[in-house]
Amino acid sequence: MWRSRARALLLLRSSAPSSAPPQQNPLRSLARAPPPPPGLLSRFLSSSSQKAPPAASPPSSSAPAAAPGSAAPPAYTGNLKKALAGLRRIDLEGLRWRVFDAKGQVLGRLASQIAVVLQGKDKPTYAPHVEAGDMCIVLNAKDICVTGRKMTDKIYYWHTGYIGHLKERKLKDQMAKDPTEVIRKAVMRMLPRNKLRDDRDRKLRIFAEGEHPFHDRPLEPFIMPPRQVREMRPRARRAMIRAQKKDQDREAKKAEGEAAKNGKAAVAA
Repeated sequence: MWRSRARALLLLRSSAPSSAPPQQNPLRSLARAPPPPPGLLSRFLSSSSQKAPPAASPPSSSAPAAAPGSAAPPAYTGNLKKALAGLRRIDLEGLRWRVFDAKGQVLGRLASQIAVVLQGKDKPTYAPHVEAGDMCIVLNAKDICVTGRKMTDKIYYWHTGYIGHLKERKLKDQMAKDPTEVIRKAVMRMLPRNKLRDDRDRKLRIFAEGEHPFHDRPLEPFIMPPRQVREMRPRARRAMIRAQKKDQDREAKKAEGEAAKNGKAAVAA
């Protein structure tokens, strides 16, 4: 019986005219609204006083070229692959690019200065366990100088690993073969033998001539400290004077002999 009453009540409510329209949910109407056109919100938020920047005009052929005074750096004609080898393994951020000119410099004194820069000992933040050295570019390695008779007396030794295969090469022959290896050996033998040795070796770039491929870097020429030449000892000075006098006497006797020979030839004629 209650089912029939509920059914009659539902029919009555559905047949009765509604005086007020049903209220709609505002969130549902907002969700069903179509999306705004793209760029409308950005145009609305942007101030009307600001204008869009003008589009960049394509470079014209009539644009002025580089200044005539600024000459382009010379192209590197050497082995570029060898010159740039290992640079990707170096953190170049914050490093200084120091340029050493080896022309007329003594081998050992130049190598000691390069070793100081490679280890970062010229910085107040130096620590023996931290790699804080700078990049070192050495030019004109073929014009390096040595003192005394090292050019003929200094010998490099190495062993191939086979029995009896001990090799040797004089400094003069090594300079003719590859002068960059002379400076590299001198510098590397001044560095401590630890885990930082390979990184310091990668920061050392040596070139036989005066050209290099690092013109796009902020280069800083390194000024070598003045060399203090020790005064010659008295014994060495006397020996040098005797040698000079001996050479002068030899030249005088040679000139006298040539003059006597010429005189005899003139008399015979």
